[in-house]
Amino acid sequence: MKKIDLNPLHPKNKILLYNRYVLSKLSWHLTITSISKTWISENLDSLFTQYVRKWLEVPISGTLSNIYLTSNKFGLNIIPPSTKFLQCQVTIRNALKSSPNESIIHLWKSTTNHTNIQYDQYSSTKEVIKSFRDDQVDKLTNQLTYQSSFFTSVSRFSLTQVNTIWPACQSKLPKNIFNFTIRYINNSLPTRRNLQRWGLSSSSECSFCINPESLLHVVAGCSSYLDRFTWRHDSILNFIANNLPSEHIQTIYADLSSFSNPSTITGDDYRPDLLILTKDNCLYILELTVGYETNLRNNVNRKYSKYKDMIMEQKKNYHAVNFINLSISALGVFDKESSGFIDMLEHFNLDKAHVYFVDVDVNEGKNVQKEFEDKFGEGMATFLECNVTDKNIFDSKAILAKYSY
Repeated sequence: MKKIDLNPLHPKNKILLYNRYVLSKLSWHLTITSISKTWISENLDSLFTQYVRKWLEVPISGTLSNIYLTSNKFGLNIIPPSTKFLQCQVTIRNALKSSPNESIIHLWKSTTNHTNIQYDQYSSTKEVIKSFRDDQVDKLTNQLTYQSSFFTSVSRFSLTQVNTIWPACQSKLPKNIFNFTIRYINNSLPTRRNLQRWGLSSSSECSFCINPESLLHVVAGCSSYLDRFTWRHDSILNFIANNLPSEHIQTIYADLSSFSNPSTITGDDYRPDLLILTKDNCLYILELTVGYETNLRNNVNRKYSKYKDMIMEQKKNYHAVNFINLSISALGVFDKESSGFIDMLEHFNLDKAHVYFVDVDVNEGKNVQKEFEDKFGEGMATFLECNVTDKNIFDSKAILAKYSY
């Protein structure tokens, strides 16, 4: 661990070395050792957490329960040495129990004592991992309520099919932003409210207004940052409006200076973010909201309530009216109701791989297309399209694109 620490590597690579190299090197020793799990927890786990906190810049007040979760739950998919030790002991106990040799089975029975009972309760190493992660989920859900606001909201309201993109997006981030996302997820960033809780500040008030400076306040609540919030919202809206396929679309109206205003259709009482009129006389009304994770569902309900009368009114004029309630968090989490956005893209003859590429690009920008061209040659990659001849050369990002052979 010290050698890994001394190398000038990205935190994700240090975590990867620990996960794939250190634990593998320890496996044999953890299998044959006679020491207890308590010793492993008190000695090896403490060393592990010390280095992980250093690499990810997580303060002592920040929980590591989030990083133990799987990547589709915004974790780093790692385990401490004590859990690896438990897996190794379960492996050897199961090997004794399932042996075709009667003497070996007798040995297993004769050693089913108070020490080994804790290992014999598991039928496989997968059960060990599941039990460990269930404990972390329980801790986040029932004990660490302040640091688990992100996890709780994402677990209840996020669109899971888009969450699978997160690991690929996060892994491409530079070190400082990568570590920022880790601390964002477990709410251990040095906001004024946190600094007051840690005894490092006498006040929790925001530097720009009188409200308490929580993470929600910084990300989506401070009135002094309204221009920044508007820029974030309009950047995503502009990307969507400019990159929708034109094959089935007749006219796009957007609440942006470069497009016709939606009030042309809706009147002055309503101003949705995006209207898409298709050639088959269908109207898509897209309302985009970008906020903090705990407000994902609140934003959805608020927009439904705001536009329900307008939707009913527009149904008189078009073959079909579809309301796309696109609620996204500041970290790029999509609310379940945002599945309508994916349905809309599929209606425009985009397959799901194609749709996922849109989501990656929304989060990462058009650098994805440049990477394609660098890899496959200029002209071989266009937005949302990539024509190649060998599917085996796709990397984890490229496979998200629409491709043809």
